[in-house]
Amino acid sequence: MPFLFTCPECNTKTQVDDRFSGLAGQCVTCGAAIVMPKFATQSPALPSPQNVPTKRNFGWLAAVLVTVLLVGSLLFAAIRFGGQTMSTLATSREQTASIRNLEKIAAAMAAYAADHGTYPPPMIRDAKQQPMHSWRVLLLPYLGEDELYNRFNLQLPWDHPANRNAADFGMPKVYQHPSAIANGLYGQSSYFLVTGPGTLFPTQGALGPSDITDDPSQTILITEAVFNSPSSLWTEPIDLDIIRMQGNVGSGFGNEPGGLTAGGVAVVTTDGRGHFIPDTIDPAIFRALVTPQGGERLADDLLD
Repeated sequence: MPFLFTCPECNTKTQVDDRFSGLAGQCVTCGAAIVMPKFATQSPALPSPQNVPTKRNFGWLAAVLVTVLLVGSLLFAAIRFGGQTMSTLATSREQTASIRNLEKIAAAMAAYAADHGTYPPPMIRDAKQQPMHSWRVLLLPYLGEDELYNRFNLQLPWDHPANRNAADFGMPKVYQHPSAIANGLYGQSSYFLVTGPGTLFPTQGALGPSDITDDPSQTILITEAVFNSPSSLWTEPIDLDIIRMQGNVGSGFGNEPGGLTAGGVAVVTTDGRGHFIPDTIDPAIFRALVTPQGGERLADDLLD
């Protein structure tokens, strides 16, 4: 491509091909020594219309960015809070299912009391006062488990091989908390009486509905618990002992209520209604709830 060059000595204008760019020589007119400037071989590229940012392009990019941020925020919220919601729903389902179990057991207890005048004793003993069988076995006919009940030999202790085989035949589902299997509590009862002096189930025998002088709707009949028993059998005649129980709901394994449902404990009162008691309850109040004749003054809405 030719470029226009002006000689600095004679001011003659000459078209010079760009291949002489930057070379030294003589002016063709005056013969003076000259040096050709470095000619630009290409003009600067002008932005094409499609490369020029426009207000429309900026608006589109902004919309995409906002959409990405919104979707990301929703995903984050779903992961963080959705997991919490699912966990809360699962706990609520377990709580409701456990209360239904307790209410079924309470109905069977009431039917037993109607036939015998009292609730079943925590255990039956032999002539030497050795534990023989739990109330859970005595209650089987009232739970519609006649076939299972007939497998037990009540003349033999609960841990006799014949009775252990009967227990292994299958524990009624109503005795098992919904989370028991997940917690590795195979074949163990999840529901217990509170026994001992001043309770519905003193050392000898049991009281009946007519013996309750406190408000039946504020007298606990059965509670959830996790008992760390070597036998791990639902037929073992073992329950919570009021003398050793502090009333600390959900404090862990041992002689305390709870430990199965997060945040508290499911119980059923002697009027047959199930309740969920939070683990923030005062231990002294929980202990008051298991006495049928204690005369304690409790808030009317305590178990609402």
